[in-house]
Amino acid sequence: MGIIKKILIVILLFSVCFISAQTTGDTLIVKGTMYIRHIVNPNESYNTISRKYNVSIQELKLHNKNSKIFYKQSLLIPIKSTLAERLLFKNKRTNSSVFFNSKKEKGYKKFGKNDTLNIAVLLPFYTTKNYSLLSFLSKSQQAKEDIYKNSYMALNYLEGLIIATDSLSKTGMKINLFVYDTENDSSKVQDIIDAGELKNIDLIIGPVYTKNLTKVTKLYGKNQEKIIVSPLSRNSNVLKHGANIYQIVPPFKLQIDKISDYISKKYKKEKILILARPEEEKYAKQYKSIFRKEKRKVKLCLFDGLNTITRDTICKFLTNNKYVVLIPSTDRSFVTKTLTAMGTIDTNMTVFGLHNWKSFENLDIETLMKLSVHFPDPYYFDYELLANKRFITLFKDKFHALPDKYAQIAFKQSMHFCANKGDYKFKRYYSKGGYANYQFPIVKYHDYSIIKVK
Repeated sequence: MGIIKKILIVILLFSVCFISAQTTGDTLIVKGTMYIRHIVNPNESYNTISRKYNVSIQELKLHNKNSKIFYKQSLLIPIKSTLAERLLFKNKRTNSSVFFNSKKEKGYKKFGKNDTLNIAVLLPFYTTKNYSLLSFLSKSQQAKEDIYKNSYMALNYLEGLIIATDSLSKTGMKINLFVYDTENDSSKVQDIIDAGELKNIDLIIGPVYTKNLTKVTKLYGKNQEKIIVSPLSRNSNVLKHGANIYQIVPPFKLQIDKISDYISKKYKKEKILILARPEEEKYAKQYKSIFRKEKRKVKLCLFDGLNTITRDTICKFLTNNKYVVLIPSTDRSFVTKTLTAMGTIDTNMTVFGLHNWKSFENLDIETLMKLSVHFPDPYYFDYELLANKRFITLFKDKFHALPDKYAQIAFKQSMHFCANKGDYKFKRYYSKGGYANYQFPIVKYHDYSIIKVK
Protein backbone atom coordinates (compact mmCIF):
# COMPACT_ATOMS: atom_id res chain seq x y z
CA MET A 1 0.00 0.00 0.00
CA GLY A 2 1.38 3.42 -1.02
CA ILE A 3 2.21 6.10 1.51
CA ILE A 4 -0.53 8.47 0.36
CA LYS A 5 -3.14 5.72 0.59
CA LYS A 6 -2.03 4.89 4.14
CA ILE A 7 -2.23 8.55 5.15
CA LEU A 8 -5.73 8.86 3.72
CA ILE A 9 -6.85 5.71 5.51
CA VAL A 10 -5.65 7.15 8.80
CA ILE A 11 -7.53 10.34 7.94
CA LEU A 12 -10.70 8.39 7.46
CA LEU A 13 -10.26 6.72 10.81
CA PHE A 14 -9.96 9.98 12.69
CA SER A 15 -11.67 12.70 10.65
CA VAL A 16 -14.57 11.03 8.95
CA CYS A 17 -17.14 13.74 9.65
CA PHE A 18 -16.04 16.37 7.12
CA ILE A 19 -19.36 16.41 5.23
CA SER A 20 -21.47 18.86 7.23
CA ALA A 21 -21.47 16.69 10.32
CA GLN A 22 -20.86 17.94 13.81
CA THR A 23 -20.82 14.71 15.77
CA THR A 24 -19.93 11.16 14.85
CA GLY A 25 -20.42 9.24 18.06
CA ASP A 26 -16.88 7.95 18.56
CA THR A 27 -15.37 10.87 16.64
CA LEU A 28 -16.30 14.55 17.10
CA ILE A 29 -15.35 17.98 15.83
CA VAL A 30 -15.71 20.75 18.41
CA LYS A 31 -14.79 24.30 17.39
CA GLY A 32 -12.49 22.97 14.70
CA THR A 33 -10.68 20.48 16.96
CA MET A 34 -11.06 16.74 16.33
CA TYR A 35 -11.66 14.37 19.21
CA ILE A 36 -12.26 10.71 19.91
CA ARG A 37 -14.95 10.14 22.51
CA HIS A 38 -13.79 7.60 25.10
CA ILE A 39 -16.09 6.02 27.70
CA VAL A 40 -14.12 5.33 30.88
CA ASN A 41 -13.86 1.64 31.71
CA PRO A 42 -13.52 0.11 35.20
CA ASN A 43 -10.14 0.74 36.87
CA GLU A 44 -9.04 3.23 34.19
CA SER A 45 -7.17 6.37 35.19
CA TYR A 46 -5.80 9.44 33.45
CA ASN A 47 -2.48 7.65 33.38
CA THR A 48 -3.75 4.52 31.57
CA ILE A 49 -5.87 6.54 29.12
CA SER A 50 -2.90 8.83 28.44
CA ARG A 51 -0.71 5.86 27.49
CA LYS A 52 -3.50 4.26 25.44
CA TYR A 53 -3.98 7.28 23.18
CA ASN A 54 -0.48 8.79 23.38
CA VAL A 55 -1.86 12.06 24.77
CA SER A 56 -0.46 13.83 27.85
CA ILE A 57 -2.43 13.90 31.10
CA GLN A 58 -2.27 17.70 31.02
CA GLU A 59 -3.97 17.76 27.60
CA LEU A 60 -6.67 15.35 28.76
CA LYS A 61 -7.50 17.51 31.77
CA LEU A 62 -7.38 20.70 29.71
CA HIS A 63 -9.84 19.45 27.09
CA ASN A 64 -12.18 17.81 29.61
CA LYS A 65 -11.99 20.37 32.43
CA ASN A 66 -12.06 17.59 35.02
CA SER A 67 -9.49 16.90 37.70
CA LYS A 68 -10.97 13.44 38.40
CA ILE A 69 -12.53 10.79 36.21
CA PHE A 70 -15.14 8.15 36.99
CA TYR A 71 -16.59 4.95 35.51
CA LYS A 72 -18.64 5.46 32.29
CA GLN A 73 -17.60 9.10 32.07
CA SER A 74 -17.37 10.46 28.50
CA LEU A 75 -13.91 11.87 27.79
CA LEU A 76 -12.76 13.83 24.76
CA ILE A 77 -9.40 12.68 23.41
CA PRO A 78 -7.78 15.39 21.26
CA ILE A 79 -6.39 14.27 17.90
CA LYS A 80 -3.32 15.99 16.50
CA SER A 81 -3.62 15.75 12.75
CA THR A 82 -2.49 18.96 11.08
CA LEU A 83 -1.16 17.04 8.09
CA ALA A 84 -4.33 14.99 7.89
CA GLU A 85 -6.50 18.10 7.83
CA ARG A 86 -4.38 19.66 5.11
CA LEU A 87 -4.59 16.58 2.92
CA LEU A 88 -8.28 16.02 3.48
CA PHE A 89 -9.76 19.50 3.43
CA LYS A 90 -7.46 21.05 0.84
CA ASN A 91 -7.12 18.04 -1.41
CA LYS A 92 -7.56 18.86 -5.11
CA ARG A 93 -11.13 18.11 -6.11
CA THR A 94 -12.61 17.48 -9.52
CA ASN A 95 -15.46 19.71 -10.63
CA SER A 96 -17.46 16.79 -11.99
CA SER A 97 -19.92 14.63 -10.12
CA VAL A 98 -21.60 11.30 -10.70
CA PHE A 99 -24.80 11.67 -12.71
CA PHE A 100 -27.94 9.97 -11.52
CA ASN A 101 -31.54 9.81 -12.68
CA SER A 102 -34.66 10.64 -10.75
CA LYS A 103 -36.51 7.37 -11.25
CA LYS A 104 -38.45 6.66 -8.09
CA GLU A 105 -39.42 3.30 -6.72
CA LYS A 106 -42.50 2.76 -4.62
CA GLY A 107 -42.10 1.58 -1.09
CA TYR A 108 -39.89 3.95 0.85
CA LYS A 109 -39.23 7.57 1.70
CA LYS A 110 -37.72 9.64 -1.11
CA PHE A 111 -35.17 12.39 -0.83
CA GLY A 112 -35.07 15.33 -3.20
CA LYS A 113 -32.19 17.51 -4.31
CA ASN A 114 -33.27 20.31 -1.97
CA ASP A 115 -33.61 18.10 1.08
CA THR A 116 -31.29 17.90 4.06
CA LEU A 117 -30.40 14.28 4.60
CA ASN A 118 -28.94 12.86 7.81
CA ILE A 119 -27.05 9.63 7.18
CA ALA A 120 -25.63 7.39 9.90
CA VAL A 121 -23.23 4.59 9.02
CA LEU A 122 -22.46 2.01 11.69
CA LEU A 123 -19.46 -0.13 10.82
CA PRO A 124 -16.61 -1.94 12.62
CA PHE A 125 -13.69 0.49 12.14
CA TYR A 126 -11.82 -0.70 15.26
CA THR A 127 -10.64 2.84 15.84
CA THR A 128 -8.75 2.21 19.06
CA LYS A 129 -6.78 -0.66 17.51
CA ASN A 130 -5.56 1.71 14.79
CA TYR A 131 -4.81 4.69 16.99
CA SER A 132 -1.08 4.03 17.11
CA LEU A 133 -0.96 4.79 13.40
CA LEU A 134 -1.38 8.48 14.12
CA SER A 135 2.38 8.57 14.68
CA PHE A 136 2.68 7.79 10.99
CA LEU A 137 1.43 11.27 10.15
CA SER A 138 4.29 13.08 11.80
CA LYS A 139 7.21 10.65 11.81
CA SER A 140 8.83 8.45 9.22
CA GLN A 141 7.85 7.82 5.63
CA GLN A 142 6.90 4.27 6.47
CA ALA A 143 4.30 3.14 8.94
CA LYS A 144 5.53 0.86 11.67
CA GLU A 145 2.29 -1.08 11.61
CA ASP A 146 -0.30 -1.95 9.00
CA ILE A 147 -3.92 -0.95 9.30
CA TYR A 148 -5.74 -3.43 11.51
CA LYS A 149 -6.90 -6.05 9.00
CA ASN A 150 -10.51 -6.17 10.22
CA SER A 151 -10.86 -2.44 9.56
CA TYR A 152 -10.45 -2.65 5.80
CA MET A 153 -14.04 -3.52 4.95
CA ALA A 154 -15.44 -0.58 6.93
CA LEU A 155 -12.80 1.86 5.68
CA ASN A 156 -13.29 0.95 2.06
CA TYR A 157 -17.07 1.14 2.43
CA LEU A 158 -16.72 4.60 3.96
CA GLU A 159 -14.54 5.75 1.06
CA GLY A 160 -17.25 4.78 -1.44
CA LEU A 161 -19.90 6.47 0.68
CA ILE A 162 -17.87 9.67 0.77
CA ILE A 163 -17.62 9.80 -3.04
CA ALA A 164 -21.40 9.34 -3.33
CA THR A 165 -22.22 12.01 -0.74
CA ASP A 166 -19.71 14.40 -2.33
CA SER A 167 -21.48 13.97 -5.67
CA LEU A 168 -24.91 14.43 -4.14
CA SER A 169 -23.79 17.57 -2.32
CA LYS A 170 -22.78 19.10 -5.66
CA THR A 171 -26.36 18.70 -6.91
CA GLY A 172 -27.65 20.85 -4.05
CA MET A 173 -28.53 18.15 -1.55
CA LYS A 174 -27.37 18.90 1.97
CA ILE A 175 -25.71 15.86 3.51
CA ASN A 176 -24.94 15.37 7.19
CA LEU A 177 -22.82 12.24 7.55
CA PHE A 178 -22.49 10.64 11.00
CA VAL A 179 -19.98 7.79 11.36
CA TYR A 180 -20.03 5.35 14.27
CA ASP A 181 -17.48 2.70 15.12
CA THR A 182 -19.32 -0.42 16.32
CA GLU A 183 -16.15 -2.52 16.68
CA ASN A 184 -18.52 -5.48 16.07
CA ASP A 185 -19.47 -5.09 19.73
CA SER A 186 -23.14 -5.28 20.73
CA SER A 187 -22.53 -3.10 23.77
CA LYS A 188 -21.08 -0.35 21.53
CA VAL A 189 -24.21 -0.44 19.38
CA GLN A 190 -26.41 -0.33 22.45
CA ASP A 191 -24.48 2.70 23.76
CA ILE A 192 -25.12 4.53 20.46
CA ILE A 193 -28.83 3.72 20.70
CA ASP A 194 -29.10 4.66 24.38
CA ALA A 195 -27.43 7.99 23.72
CA GLY A 196 -30.18 8.83 21.21
CA GLU A 197 -27.69 9.27 18.39
CA LEU A 198 -30.06 7.78 15.78
CA LYS A 199 -33.23 9.68 16.69
CA ASN A 200 -32.84 12.36 14.02
CA ILE A 201 -31.28 10.15 11.35
CA ASP A 202 -33.08 9.66 8.02
CA LEU A 203 -30.94 6.87 6.55
CA ILE A 204 -29.23 4.27 8.78
CA ILE A 205 -26.66 2.04 7.05
CA GLY A 206 -25.63 -0.98 9.09
CA PRO A 207 -24.53 -2.38 11.41
CA VAL A 208 -23.06 -5.12 9.26
CA TYR A 209 -23.52 -8.18 11.46
CA THR A 210 -26.98 -9.53 12.23
CA LYS A 211 -26.70 -9.51 16.03
CA ASN A 212 -25.88 -5.79 16.01
CA LEU A 213 -28.25 -4.84 13.21
CA THR A 214 -31.10 -6.49 15.10
CA LYS A 215 -30.68 -4.01 17.97
CA VAL A 216 -31.30 -1.15 15.55
CA THR A 217 -34.13 -2.74 13.59
CA LYS A 218 -36.06 -3.73 16.72
CA LEU A 219 -36.14 -0.11 17.84
CA TYR A 220 -36.45 1.80 14.55
CA GLY A 221 -37.72 -0.79 12.05
CA LYS A 222 -41.29 0.52 12.23
CA ASN A 223 -40.37 4.21 12.20
CA GLN A 224 -41.68 5.52 8.87
CA GLU A 225 -39.37 8.53 9.04
CA LYS A 226 -36.30 6.31 8.71
CA ILE A 227 -34.78 3.92 6.23
CA ILE A 228 -32.59 1.13 7.59
CA VAL A 229 -30.27 -0.61 5.12
CA SER A 230 -28.68 -4.00 5.72
CA PRO A 231 -25.69 -3.53 3.41
CA LEU A 232 -23.89 -6.88 3.52
CA SER A 233 -25.81 -9.51 5.48
CA ARG A 234 -27.95 -12.19 3.79
CA ASN A 235 -29.76 -13.11 7.02
CA SER A 236 -33.40 -12.21 6.43
CA ASN A 237 -34.45 -12.43 10.11
CA VAL A 238 -33.85 -8.70 10.61
CA LEU A 239 -36.62 -8.01 8.08
CA LYS A 240 -39.19 -9.30 10.59
CA HIS A 241 -38.78 -6.20 12.75
CA GLY A 242 -40.49 -3.61 10.55
CA ALA A 243 -41.44 -2.36 7.12
CA ASN A 244 -38.67 0.21 6.82
CA ILE A 245 -35.78 -2.25 6.56
CA TYR A 246 -34.11 -3.00 3.22
CA GLN A 247 -31.77 -5.90 2.59
CA ILE A 248 -29.40 -5.72 -0.38
CA VAL A 249 -28.12 -9.31 -0.43
CA PRO A 250 -31.11 -11.47 -1.40
CA PRO A 251 -32.00 -14.37 0.91
CA PHE A 252 -31.30 -17.83 -0.49
CA LYS A 253 -34.95 -18.29 -1.41
CA LEU A 254 -34.84 -15.31 -3.78
CA GLN A 255 -31.48 -16.40 -5.20
CA ILE A 256 -32.93 -19.84 -5.96
CA ASP A 257 -36.05 -18.31 -7.53
CA LYS A 258 -33.87 -16.16 -9.78
CA ILE A 259 -31.64 -19.06 -10.83
CA SER A 260 -34.63 -21.31 -11.48
CA ASP A 261 -36.28 -18.70 -13.67
CA TYR A 262 -33.07 -18.26 -15.65
CA ILE A 263 -32.62 -22.01 -16.15
CA SER A 264 -36.25 -22.40 -17.24
CA LYS A 265 -35.69 -19.84 -19.99
CA LYS A 266 -32.12 -20.70 -21.09
CA TYR A 267 -31.75 -24.45 -20.42
CA LYS A 268 -35.08 -26.00 -21.41
CA LYS A 269 -33.85 -29.44 -22.51
CA GLU A 270 -31.02 -30.22 -20.08
CA LYS A 271 -31.50 -32.68 -17.24
CA ILE A 272 -31.12 -31.27 -13.74
CA LEU A 273 -28.89 -32.67 -11.00
CA ILE A 274 -28.90 -31.22 -7.47
CA LEU A 275 -25.88 -31.83 -5.21
CA ALA A 276 -26.08 -30.75 -1.58
CA ARG A 277 -25.39 -31.57 2.04
CA PRO A 278 -28.20 -32.75 4.36
CA GLU A 279 -28.09 -29.31 6.01
CA GLU A 280 -29.09 -27.73 2.69
CA GLU A 281 -31.88 -30.14 1.84
CA LYS A 282 -34.58 -27.46 2.18
CA TYR A 283 -32.93 -25.42 -0.60
CA ALA A 284 -32.51 -28.54 -2.71
CA LYS A 285 -36.19 -29.33 -2.27
CA GLN A 286 -37.10 -25.77 -3.28
CA TYR A 287 -35.25 -26.33 -6.56
CA LYS A 288 -36.80 -29.78 -6.98
CA SER A 289 -40.33 -28.47 -6.40
CA ILE A 290 -39.94 -25.69 -8.96
CA PHE A 291 -38.68 -27.95 -11.74
CA ARG A 292 -41.05 -30.81 -10.97
CA LYS A 293 -43.91 -28.36 -11.63
CA GLU A 294 -42.36 -27.79 -15.05
CA LYS A 295 -42.21 -31.57 -15.53
CA ARG A 296 -38.42 -31.46 -15.75
CA LYS A 297 -36.28 -34.49 -14.93
CA VAL A 298 -34.58 -33.82 -11.60
CA LYS A 299 -32.15 -35.92 -9.56
CA LEU A 300 -31.16 -35.08 -6.00
CA CYS A 301 -28.02 -36.35 -4.29
CA LEU A 302 -27.23 -35.58 -0.64
CA PHE A 303 -23.61 -36.10 0.42
CA ASP A 304 -23.14 -37.00 4.07
CA GLY A 305 -19.47 -36.17 4.56
CA LEU A 306 -16.71 -34.84 2.32
CA ASN A 307 -15.17 -38.28 1.88
CA THR A 308 -18.24 -39.40 -0.08
CA ILE A 309 -17.70 -36.76 -2.77
CA THR A 310 -15.76 -38.42 -5.59
CA ARG A 311 -15.72 -38.49 -9.36
CA ASP A 312 -17.30 -41.93 -9.34
CA THR A 313 -20.19 -41.06 -6.99
CA ILE A 314 -21.13 -38.05 -9.13
CA CYS A 315 -20.83 -40.02 -12.37
CA LYS A 316 -23.46 -42.48 -11.12
CA PHE A 317 -26.06 -39.74 -11.55
CA LEU A 318 -25.00 -38.73 -15.07
CA THR A 319 -26.67 -40.58 -17.92
CA ASN A 320 -26.10 -38.22 -20.83
CA ASN A 321 -23.82 -35.38 -21.87
CA LYS A 322 -25.91 -32.32 -20.99
CA TYR A 323 -26.67 -31.42 -17.40
CA VAL A 324 -27.50 -28.39 -15.35
CA VAL A 325 -25.99 -28.99 -11.89
CA LEU A 326 -27.37 -27.05 -8.93
CA ILE A 327 -25.28 -26.80 -5.77
CA PRO A 328 -27.23 -24.77 -3.15
CA SER A 329 -24.39 -24.80 -0.63
CA THR A 330 -22.47 -22.05 1.13
CA ASP A 331 -19.89 -24.37 2.64
CA ARG A 332 -16.44 -23.65 1.20
CA SER A 333 -15.05 -27.15 1.74
CA PHE A 334 -18.06 -28.89 0.23
CA VAL A 335 -18.14 -26.59 -2.80
CA THR A 336 -14.39 -26.94 -3.38
CA LYS A 337 -14.42 -30.74 -3.11
CA THR A 338 -17.49 -31.07 -5.35
CA LEU A 339 -16.23 -28.76 -8.11
CA THR A 340 -12.80 -30.41 -8.06
CA ALA A 341 -14.39 -33.85 -8.58
CA MET A 342 -16.70 -32.55 -11.31
CA GLY A 343 -13.79 -30.90 -13.09
CA THR A 344 -12.37 -34.36 -13.92
CA ILE A 345 -15.58 -35.46 -15.70
CA ASP A 346 -15.91 -34.98 -19.46
CA THR A 347 -19.68 -34.53 -19.42
CA ASN A 348 -20.98 -31.14 -20.57
CA MET A 349 -22.18 -29.48 -17.37
CA THR A 350 -23.30 -25.98 -16.41
CA VAL A 351 -23.07 -25.35 -12.67
CA PHE A 352 -25.14 -22.90 -10.61
CA GLY A 353 -24.06 -21.86 -7.13
CA LEU A 354 -24.93 -19.11 -4.63
CA HIS A 355 -23.77 -15.55 -4.07
CA ASN A 356 -21.06 -16.21 -1.49
CA TRP A 357 -19.06 -18.40 -3.92
CA LYS A 358 -17.48 -15.22 -5.18
CA SER A 359 -15.56 -14.95 -1.90
CA PHE A 360 -14.12 -18.49 -2.16
CA GLU A 361 -10.56 -17.60 -3.11
CA ASN A 362 -9.32 -21.22 -3.18
CA LEU A 363 -11.43 -22.26 -6.18
CA ASP A 364 -9.47 -23.16 -9.32
CA ILE A 365 -10.26 -20.70 -12.11
CA GLU A 366 -9.71 -23.31 -14.84
CA THR A 367 -12.28 -25.59 -13.22
CA LEU A 368 -14.73 -22.71 -12.79
CA MET A 369 -14.49 -21.89 -16.49
CA LYS A 370 -14.69 -25.52 -17.62
CA LEU A 371 -17.87 -26.04 -15.60
CA SER A 372 -19.26 -22.66 -16.65
CA VAL A 373 -20.02 -21.81 -13.03
CA HIS A 374 -22.90 -19.32 -12.59
CA PHE A 375 -24.10 -17.55 -9.43
CA PRO A 376 -26.21 -14.51 -8.43
CA ASP A 377 -24.23 -11.37 -7.70
CA PRO A 378 -26.06 -8.41 -6.11
CA TYR A 379 -22.68 -6.64 -5.86
CA TYR A 380 -21.88 -6.87 -9.56
CA PHE A 381 -20.14 -3.70 -10.73
CA ASP A 382 -20.39 -2.85 -14.43
CA TYR A 383 -17.17 -1.04 -15.34
CA GLU A 384 -18.64 0.06 -18.68
CA LEU A 385 -21.40 2.20 -17.21
CA LEU A 386 -20.73 5.92 -17.49
CA ALA A 387 -21.68 6.65 -13.87
CA ASN A 388 -19.34 3.89 -12.64
CA LYS A 389 -16.49 5.20 -14.79
CA ARG A 390 -16.96 8.64 -13.24
CA PHE A 391 -17.04 7.09 -9.80
CA ILE A 392 -13.68 5.41 -10.43
CA THR A 393 -12.21 8.70 -11.67
CA LEU A 394 -13.43 10.59 -8.62
CA PHE A 395 -12.20 7.84 -6.29
CA LYS A 396 -8.71 7.81 -7.81
CA ASP A 397 -8.56 11.61 -7.62
CA LYS A 398 -9.44 11.66 -3.94
CA PHE A 399 -7.88 8.48 -2.54
CA HIS A 400 -5.08 7.77 -5.04
CA ALA A 401 -6.16 4.18 -5.50
CA LEU A 402 -8.76 2.07 -7.26
CA PRO A 403 -11.99 1.33 -5.34
CA ASP A 404 -12.30 -2.19 -3.99
CA LYS A 405 -15.57 -4.14 -3.91
CA TYR A 406 -16.73 -2.57 -0.62
CA ALA A 407 -16.22 0.95 -1.94
CA GLN A 408 -18.18 -0.03 -5.05
CA ILE A 409 -20.96 -1.51 -2.93
CA ALA A 410 -21.20 1.61 -0.77
CA PHE A 411 -21.35 3.88 -3.80
CA LYS A 412 -24.17 1.88 -5.43
CA GLN A 413 -26.19 1.58 -2.23
CA SER A 414 -25.94 5.21 -1.17
CA MET A 415 -26.74 6.50 -4.66
CA HIS A 416 -29.78 4.25 -4.80
CA PHE A 417 -31.33 5.27 -1.49
CA CYS A 418 -30.28 8.92 -1.60
CA ALA A 419 -30.76 9.66 -5.30
CA ASN A 420 -33.37 7.11 -6.43
CA LYS A 421 -30.85 5.75 -8.92
CA GLY A 422 -32.77 2.52 -9.32
CA ASP A 423 -30.02 -0.10 -9.05
CA TYR A 424 -32.19 -2.32 -6.88
CA LYS A 425 -35.80 -3.41 -6.67
CA PHE A 426 -37.40 -4.62 -3.47
CA LYS A 427 -40.37 -6.68 -2.44
CA ARG A 428 -41.81 -7.40 0.96
CA TYR A 429 -40.25 -10.58 2.31
CA TYR A 430 -42.35 -11.10 5.43
CA SER A 431 -45.92 -10.04 6.09
CA LYS A 432 -45.75 -6.56 7.65
CA GLY A 433 -41.97 -6.89 7.55
CA GLY A 434 -39.13 -5.41 5.57
CA TYR A 435 -38.06 -5.65 1.95
CA ALA A 436 -35.49 -7.81 0.18
CA ASN A 437 -33.73 -6.96 -3.06
CA TYR A 438 -34.88 -9.10 -5.98
CA GLN A 439 -33.14 -7.29 -8.83
CA PHE A 440 -29.65 -8.71 -9.23
CA PRO A 441 -27.73 -10.22 -12.15
CA ILE A 442 -26.53 -13.76 -12.67
CA VAL A 443 -22.84 -13.90 -13.55
CA LYS A 444 -20.47 -16.60 -14.77
CA TYR A 445 -16.76 -17.30 -15.06
CA HIS A 446 -15.54 -16.69 -18.58
CA ASP A 447 -12.10 -15.98 -20.02
CA TYR A 448 -10.53 -15.60 -16.54
CA SER A 449 -13.07 -13.04 -15.43
CA ILE A 450 -16.64 -12.73 -14.16
CA ILE A 451 -19.21 -11.49 -16.67
CA LYS A 452 -22.93 -10.83 -16.47
CA VAL A 453 -25.07 -13.26 -18.45
CA LYS A 454 -27.91 -12.07 -20.67
